[in-house]
Amino acid sequence: MSKTKELFSLLKKEKKTVALCESVTAGLVSYLLTRFSGASQIFKLGTAAYSLEAKNKLFGIPQKKLKETQGVSEGIARILAEKIRKLINSDIGASIVGFAGPKAKRGMKGVIFVGFSDKNKTVVKKIKLKGERNTIRKKAALLLIEFILENLKQ
Repeated sequence: MSKTKELFSLLKKEKKTVALCESVTAGLVSYLLTRFSGASQIFKLGTAAYSLEAKNKLFGIPQKKLKETQGVSEGIARILAEKIRKLINSDIGASIVGFAGPKAKRGMKGVIFVGFSDKNKTVVKKIKLKGERNTIRKKAALLLIEFILENLKQ
């Protein structure tokens, strides 16, 4: 069973819902989770807050903080996971931000932060991936799925 199917099945079994705020993956995780019949039972919202403006206007992250970090940091992943969960009253909020392309600051290409939030905790993990832009994005999407699964099982 794929990790995506495993996560979908676990959410369904536990009658839990998830909301996602994706940046670097631009909706790929939302797509992967909603491929299965019955997705509306577990999937509340998926947003691709790709631009700094979206992170500011939709989630209230200060422009100064966004400019300093280019929208990629542990703190931003934390805020996005918490706010997306609370916004739609979901059991789980998850987020992903990172740098996949060649315009990243030196040494930052492949740096990804994944966030998980539920009523008891919010955790963020930093990961460094290698590869070309779309390879990094695909790997990052699967990492977020695994991160949600890992935290659900705890």
